[in-house]
Amino acid sequence: MDLANSTFFSLLRARLDHLSERQRLISENIANASTPGYRPRDIDASGFERMLASAAGQGGLAMNRTNAAHMTPNGSTAVRVITRDDSETTIDGNAVVLEDQMARAAETRMAYETSLALYQKGLDLLRLAARAPGR
Repeated sequence: MDLANSTFFSLLRARLDHLSERQRLISENIANASTPGYRPRDIDASGFERMLASAAGQGGLAMNRTNAAHMTPNGSTAVRVITRDDSETTIDGNAVVLEDQMARAAETRMAYETSLALYQKGLDLLRLAARAPGR
């Protein structure tokens, strides 16, 4: 049994990949804060949320591929980038609000650190279970 590819670790790896991609997009948004006509982008989180709801409802992670664009051919979850305007648009058409982007970056960082801590704790529990009794 390959514990490294268990549902727990697979789900956390998918979450970490999702958050890394979101942080990359937020960085691009911040870098283009003064680019005329630039509209901020983000990741559509609904796909990941549906995957979590599916896992909770079925007692395990069982993903159905209903559309070829939902998952990449190797089975990992694909992220969908959406254009998501912030609260205001400037005269030159730029819709990036730095305060909104910084709040999203902080939220993403906290979620990433939490997921990373859960992954580390899972590895610690596997090491504990693999130890010989009395050690």
